[in-house]
Amino acid sequence: MTVSDERTVPSPADAVEAAASSARALYGSIVVRAANRLATETLSFAIPLLIFDATHSMSWSGLVLALEWTPRLVGIPIAGPLVDRFGSRACLVTAEVVRTVLLACALVGVLARPGAWALLVVVAFAAGTFGQASYIAVEKLGVEINGSRSVAWTQSAQAGIDQMALIAGPFVAGVLAVHGGVWVLSAVLALVLISMALSRGLPQRPSAARTLRSARAELTTGLRGVLRHRALIHIVLATAAFNLLAATILGSTPAVVEERFGRPSSYAGIVWTLGATASLVVIVIMTRVASRTGILKIGLFSGLIACAAAMGAGLASGYPAYLVSACLFLAAEGAFACFLRIARARVIPLEEFGVTVSAVVLLILIPYPLAGVLVATTPLRYLPELLAFCSIACLAVTVFSFSRLRRYSLDGP
Repeated sequence: MTVSDERTVPSPADAVEAAASSARALYGSIVVRAANRLATETLSFAIPLLIFDATHSMSWSGLVLALEWTPRLVGIPIAGPLVDRFGSRACLVTAEVVRTVLLACALVGVLARPGAWALLVVVAFAAGTFGQASYIAVEKLGVEINGSRSVAWTQSAQAGIDQMALIAGPFVAGVLAVHGGVWVLSAVLALVLISMALSRGLPQRPSAARTLRSARAELTTGLRGVLRHRALIHIVLATAAFNLLAATILGSTPAVVEERFGRPSSYAGIVWTLGATASLVVIVIMTRVASRTGILKIGLFSGLIACAAAMGAGLASGYPAYLVSACLFLAAEGAFACFLRIARARVIPLEEFGVTVSAVVLLILIPYPLAGVLVATTPLRYLPELLAFCSIACLAVTVFSFSRLRRYSLDGP
């Protein structure tokens, strides 16, 4: 054996160190994702609560939901190509730096004018844009850094982190919103700073050489990537229908809890916290059984259960029944999130992950502002009919999409 050959064979100590380094990167990325998602979810839940407490209007709450998501959608087609070109870590650090500056300026403004709730809306729009941009970078990090784990495990773990953020987000938002916007902005700023600091220590994967083009050209490339993978079309359709249901329940819950059931606004946080806890339990189970059960079965049954639960929420005659229906819906959402992530990771090639997943995320999040408009324009007494309509539409799309997905091989390690 020559000297050059010996150098190509790693020693046992080097192999152990490489494995340890890979594990550290994996768990470091998990902490970064947790801080990043908790910051975004806390702000997303706190702003509608603050606005509803200030206006006592479901129309304003729905309008804020629509306007809150619109700038996020604008940031998605811009973020994907940048992530593919400059790397996920670099883009994540940059997005968190910008969010830090925005939140710090907003904090100063709220301290100067405590009653300026309109400023919070502007902050939600601006920070949401870069928060959604950072989401694309975090998603690609979750694919790049796997610590030798299977796709099913890593993607289920990523979904679990998001559901943990959904558990803590409503609770933290409900507690902080009682004390005003200063507390909300301070907490979110601290989380963003943690995410920014830890993301700087993550490994930077070399990016493929790409020509930087306009956002429109990159979005077109991403949409073509979606159309090129036929299975991805049906995944997007099913997820978009699911998100329409989720956003409608999200936008209407504060008004339903206070105006329809006569409970304090903190009870809306209880709905989301208990529901997200149920969802997290389901996701923990999914990390163990997803590979054996098959993700198509998981996606189909969770979609059907969610449609039934949303219908039950609309027909609920009291807060306990609404709470049970919402928890069942969010548990099904957790299982469906595992299906989405695993299927998406198996279909989209890594070299075009950023630009394609940007198009996917854009398409599946369009229902959020649409649901905000529906909630804002629907009187509270007609909410059961609205949820019934959305449930039936979601059911039809789910059955159609999964009947087509059976033709493709999405199950694997």
